[in-house]
Amino acid sequence: MADKKLLSPLVIYLLGINSIIGSGIFLLAGKIYRNVGNWSLLAILLAGFSLFTIAFSYANMSKLYPENGGAFIYARRVFGRFMCFIIGIVTWLLGTVTLATEVSALLTALKMIFPTLPTTIVGVSLLLSLGFLSYFGSSLIANLDNITAILKLLIVIVFVVTSIWLAKVTNFISQQPLTNITHHFTLKGFLVAYGTVFFFFTGFSFLPVNAEKMNNPTKNLPKMISLVMLSCISVYLIIQSITIGVLGATLPNTIVPAATIFAKIVGHIGIPLFVSSICISILGVIVATTFNTPTWAVILTTVGAICLFLTGDYLFLSELTVFMSFVQYLATGCANVKKRYYLIGLSTIGFSIILLTSFSLTVLLLGVSCIVVLALIYLSVKVDDAHLAKVKATKQALKVASKHTN
Repeated sequence: MADKKLLSPLVIYLLGINSIIGSGIFLLAGKIYRNVGNWSLLAILLAGFSLFTIAFSYANMSKLYPENGGAFIYARRVFGRFMCFIIGIVTWLLGTVTLATEVSALLTALKMIFPTLPTTIVGVSLLLSLGFLSYFGSSLIANLDNITAILKLLIVIVFVVTSIWLAKVTNFISQQPLTNITHHFTLKGFLVAYGTVFFFFTGFSFLPVNAEKMNNPTKNLPKMISLVMLSCISVYLIIQSITIGVLGATLPNTIVPAATIFAKIVGHIGIPLFVSSICISILGVIVATTFNTPTWAVILTTVGAICLFLTGDYLFLSELTVFMSFVQYLATGCANVKKRYYLIGLSTIGFSIILLTSFSLTVLLLGVSCIVVLALIYLSVKVDDAHLAKVKATKQALKVASKHTN
């Protein structure tokens, strides 16, 4: 591959920003505030620190194996075929679930402007269009990724600069009106918020998938993963602080808090204007996800995303996305331990186990069932492969024997 075709550090950074900053902080800020109130800022900080540590475990592996595939490659190189099969399918499922989740998020945001929007028809049409675009226009997808990433950063900057002046200190001190929604800080509520925040960051694991497309991935990928994670943690803390400071106890009842805040600045036009901007942000994640999809898998991914979109709502799909990421994190942490990166590896495993406690029973049952089914499929395929190898060997022996007879 020619050097001019490789991704530069700046493009890697933009791809990371585009993969991570999407619907989460814009649509789920109220949910994590409902869970733990102002402690949601601590949830973001601790989840961000956890994910920063997990990102380092990916960075370690990317130095050893600078190949396309991310967690899939690490599993194959360190643990062999069985783990490789499980993580490979989970990686594909993660991209598919993320695609369905972000389309669901986009339509949730649009319903603030168009309450009677036929979400099912529009969502399926959008997924089909993205599949078509990904299959026939991969170069266009790459260009869209850079454009939407830059627009996304501009949206964040404009929101912060124009809205920070509306924040009130009193909204951080008094939460009395919130008592009829939640019971302030509880461990269960904090763990749920902690797990929800993980959804804000799940896109970072898509970066190593494109390692071979990067210029000097051994050097640039670890640096860019760290820079992207620090940038996103900072952005999320600032946005959550502003939404709490401006909306206070009304935050949990707001569908798109940032749009409501922006309307306080520019009037009624603020909601459709900012919702449109958020849609660009969400579209960026969708484009980044499509950017990571191999051509041969586009049709399967599109069909899978449509099925998930039709069967689950946004909150369920976002939690399912985190579970698929959890499987990758745990495997990568174990790979670090086996390669004697004990501190990072054990920390990644520890944070993954904490994350496991945040899932609902439904997601746990569905996620574990998927893993069990994949394991059974692997065992079946392995038996079939052994049988085919035996048949092939028998045919070869008969062919040799036939030559000797003649």
